[in-house]
Amino acid sequence: MKNYGIKVLNITLENASAIEKMVNKAIDDIHKQKIKILDLQSTDDNVVLVLEED
Repeated sequence: MKNYGIKVLNITLENASAIEKMVNKAIDDIHKQKIKILDLQSTDDNVVLVLEED
């Protein structure tokens, strides 16, 4: 059975450069843990990464 999860990054007070760095670091950290990213969604306040673990 697969496990699913999310990682939420709050981007409310960040500029574009800071958001890019935050998201890239989160993606790198997730890939190092061998977790699959199924989707990435953004709202005005958050970036949401939808994850799948085996």
